[in-house]
Amino acid sequence: MAAKQHACRGWLGSLLLSAVMLVSSEAAAWERDQQVIKLSPQVRTLPHREAIEPIALEEAQAFLRQHRVVDDAEALQELGYVVAGDDRRLISGAGDKVYVRGDVPHHGQMGIYRQLESYLAMDGTPLGLELINVGIARHVSSKNDIAQLEVVSSHQEVRVNDIVLPLEERELSRELVPRAPLNPVEGHIIAVPGGVRFIGRFQIVTLDLGTLDGLQAGHVLRVNQQGGLINDPRTQELVQLPSSEAGSVMIFRPYDRVSYALVMQASRVLEVGDQVESLAN
Repeated sequence: MAAKQHACRGWLGSLLLSAVMLVSSEAAAWERDQQVIKLSPQVRTLPHREAIEPIALEEAQAFLRQHRVVDDAEALQELGYVVAGDDRRLISGAGDKVYVRGDVPHHGQMGIYRQLESYLAMDGTPLGLELINVGIARHVSSKNDIAQLEVVSSHQEVRVNDIVLPLEERELSRELVPRAPLNPVEGHIIAVPGGVRFIGRFQIVTLDLGTLDGLQAGHVLRVNQQGGLINDPRTQELVQLPSSEAGSVMIFRPYDRVSYALVMQASRVLEVGDQVESLAN
C-alpha cells in the first residue's frame, strides 16, 4: 500500500512539473511574440498632422503677408499715397510706374496698402485702421514731393489713393511659445478680417487688446460666450445665464491697442463680441 502511494505521488509530481514547464515555455514564447516593453515617463512627440504650433505659424504667416494695422488714424493722412499711374491711369499693376506724393524711402522695397476697416472698441473708441497689401514697389526717382515708383509685384490692382509704407517685419519666430499673460486682461473679439461672422479653429480674429495692455506674441487667452436670456418658469422674469468657456486664441501680432490672434481651440462656433480673458482669471 505504501509503495502504491509513493508511486502515485511520484506520478503526480512528474505531471505537475511537466505542466509548469509547458506553461513557462508558452509564457516565454508569448512574451517573445508580444515584444513586451517596459514603460517609463517620457515626452510625447506628436505626429506632424497633430502638432498645433507649425499649423498656427503657417496660417498666421500667410495672413501677415497681406494685413497690418496703423494705430493712429491721423498719422495715415501724413503717409505717402498714389496720385496717378503712367499716362494718368487710375489702375496699375506689376511692371507699371506710379506717382506717389509724400515722404517715401529711396532705398529698399515698399508696400502698397489699401485701407479696409476702422477698428473700434465696444464703446466706439477708435483703436486703429486695418490695411491690406496690394503690391510691392521700389523707388525710381523723386522731384520735390512727388516720387516715381515701379510696381514690382501686385496681388490686386494698384489704385489712386493707395498708401505707401515701408514693409513691416512679417516673419514670425519659429519658437513662438504659447503661454499665459503675466497680468490679467479682459477684452473682446471685435472683428474677423474678411468679414466672416462665424468663427472656427485656425481662423484669424482681431481683439481690442494690444501691447499697451501687456500682450505679447504667444500669449494665449480664453474665449467666453455670454449665456442666453431665459424666462424663469415661475416668476416669468428674464434671467441671464452665466458665460461659459468656448475656446482659446493665441496672439501672434500685437499692435498698440489691437492684436491679431489665431483661434487655437473652439468647442462651439465663436462670434464677434465674444469675451476674451487671460487664463489666470
